[in-house]
Amino acid sequence: MRVPVEAKLVSIMGVDYEVSNTEDGGDLYLTSFGLSFRNHLLPENWYEPQWFVQHRIPLEGTSAIYKVPTKRLDGVMLDLVVRFNRVGQEVPLPASIRNENPQAEFNSPFEEFALVMELRQSRAGGPGRVFTKRPLAIYAPSRRLQEWQTGRLESKIAAKQAKHPQGILELCREYIVVYGWINGLNAVQVARSFLMTGNAAETFLKEATLLASGDLQRRGFRVLDIKPEHVIMRTNQTGPLLRRRGGNPVYALVDYELLERVESRGGNSDSGT
Repeated sequence: MRVPVEAKLVSIMGVDYEVSNTEDGGDLYLTSFGLSFRNHLLPENWYEPQWFVQHRIPLEGTSAIYKVPTKRLDGVMLDLVVRFNRVGQEVPLPASIRNENPQAEFNSPFEEFALVMELRQSRAGGPGRVFTKRPLAIYAPSRRLQEWQTGRLESKIAAKQAKHPQGILELCREYIVVYGWINGLNAVQVARSFLMTGNAAETFLKEATLLASGDLQRRGFRVLDIKPEHVIMRTNQTGPLLRRRGGNPVYALVDYELLERVESRGGNSDSGT
């Protein structure tokens, strides 16, 4: 696809981006998935203040995360998931997890996209399939916040910058990660829709979480705070869950703030699709 004259191509942590300045003086990083929706992803078509406030739908989670449609362009609207990246902030983990993982940090937007891209590519030839949202863009608005407004620690941003100098981070700038929307219900919603209660619901949610964490581990990844709300499932036309040939539900993992690489321990998984 032709690159606009005002844009440039860069590679950050192994991910290629088309980078351009936006009308508000911000920066827009489009991935290979986002290029086909270049016009839809221009911030004036989804982040324009009045449009964003009127059309955003808050999603479950501790971060500022929303579902928002783009404006209609050429007869097409695109559903997005947008989240304000929390790089440099303290991670609100339970004490038990924090004590075992003192190194835990939120991914920068560039780290997050690199890890998601790597996870998506790891599906080929490996056990199981871990579906994710498509990473479309990273948008950095032009406005700068006061340091106290960001919730970030300068030392954490400096450490991230030193580790990955390609992905330039500014302490007082917001970074918004933009993904494509995935249809389905999270595991908690599935349990409710199937009227599960008590031990049945508890077992279902535990199995859903273990399925995702096991598939991640076999591929050399983990998410420290993985929850059943992070596991999106789909039902087929007759109502029951859509399942793989081996019996496990088809699912997508949708939270990557604490996605990280770990040593793979091997093992088998239901790999039918």
